[in-house]
Amino acid sequence: MNVCCKKLVHCSMFSWFFQRKYTDKVLIPPRSLTLTCWVCFFLLCISQIVWAGENRDKLDQFQHAGSAYSMGDYKTAIEEFESLIRTGMSAPLLYNLANSYAQDGQSGKAILNYERALRLTPGDSDIRGNLELLRKEQGLFQEEKSFAQSFVTFLGLNQWTGLAVTAFVLFAAVLLLPASVGLKRIPRFVAATTCLLVTTVSIFAAVGRYQHWHDGVVVVEDARLRVSPFASAASIGTIQEGRVLHMGKEHGNFFLVEDETGRSGWITADAFESIPNF
Repeated sequence: MNVCCKKLVHCSMFSWFFQRKYTDKVLIPPRSLTLTCWVCFFLLCISQIVWAGENRDKLDQFQHAGSAYSMGDYKTAIEEFESLIRTGMSAPLLYNLANSYAQDGQSGKAILNYERALRLTPGDSDIRGNLELLRKEQGLFQEEKSFAQSFVTFLGLNQWTGLAVTAFVLFAAVLLLPASVGLKRIPRFVAATTCLLVTTVSIFAAVGRYQHWHDGVVVVEDARLRVSPFASAASIGTIQEGRVLHMGKEHGNFFLVEDETGRSGWITADAFESIPNF
């Protein structure tokens, strides 16, 4: 009994010595580490203060733009919203900018920014509703979309791409699951087939969206189409402001464009703006 007690006391003394010895060296941080932590904490606090100040300035600017819009000063609202967009893009800012352009009578710029907002949030009914209303008011009637076209435009390019990648990863995971997981043959086949189908449909939809990704909008009144990319070239007609055109190649200060009827020609860069150019 005494031997056991001595061994126990010896072990306890050794453990105390071991912890005391190495605790003093390891757990107590050196002064340099403490100083580094304080510096990082100080910089973090400063960055939070600066970030909060910037957000406050943006909020004040946004409220000023909204007040200008409410009072009918649409040009000031346009300037404020464009200034905010230069510091950070968002669908609400583009939507408010488009509303300001519409109220100011600049239908081309309004349609351009509605289209840009829809690129960020394709399912927003307010943006789509205002866009369709403005087109009707300006006489910009479009052919009724087929089911396939409506399905493709239901999501944006990024959403279709992400869905295709996710479905493909799930398809590969189902195929690579070991038999020990316990998934039966028929459920495995159904899951793999479903993932493969979603992947295929998403890829085709993404390709369809990409084909019109570089479309643009006529932003001036009665823009002229020319037979060649030169100011002296003959005109083949005019394009109404707000019309969406498919953009082809570029030559100097001209873009080769094509409308929904298949008519093509060259238009000056100051009369046409690409939708994704933001």
